[in-house]
Amino acid sequence: MKYLAARDDRQIEVDLVEQEDGLSVSVDGEAMRLDLTPLDGDATYSLLIDGKSYTAVLLDMADTCRVSIDGEEFEFNVEEEELARLRRQVKPRQKTGTQEIKAPMPGRVIAVEVEVGDAVSANQGVVIIEAMKMENQLKAQDAAKIKQVLVSVGDVVNKGDVLLILEDTGNTDGP
Repeated sequence: MKYLAARDDRQIEVDLVEQEDGLSVSVDGEAMRLDLTPLDGDATYSLLIDGKSYTAVLLDMADTCRVSIDGEEFEFNVEEEELARLRRQVKPRQKTGTQEIKAPMPGRVIAVEVEVGDAVSANQGVVIIEAMKMENQLKAQDAAKIKQVLVSVGDVVNKGDVLLILEDTGNTDGP
């Protein structure tokens, strides 16, 4: 799976291939072996990169990805390459109607943060999917009301599966 990571006006291409003995990673074309093992549940990991050991702590995955590696903090935006390409090609849509929240990649639903009837604001998190040991929070594009919740915690989803359907309220600032 290819991702684009943006940090300090620099875009980095990351290609991850999950294998039995760890992850094969290419960062801007430079290949390396990576092993990521959780240490305390959700946030702290043992990270091996080409045999060198680090401690990685996931600090935040809400708006940006913040991680501390051996005490040095990094912040960046991460987006699946195909999703970024599609986002650049999509024409702005009308602000009324419905929104479908779709899975951007295969994974497992680890949290559904809303219920039918809930009002959500633009950029509010609605569901979290775990894929390749990373949590991905999906957000409402605009202010909306939850019309249907089509998944539950623990469900395995495929790329493109519709997870939630929202009715736009026409307000981009909040419900």
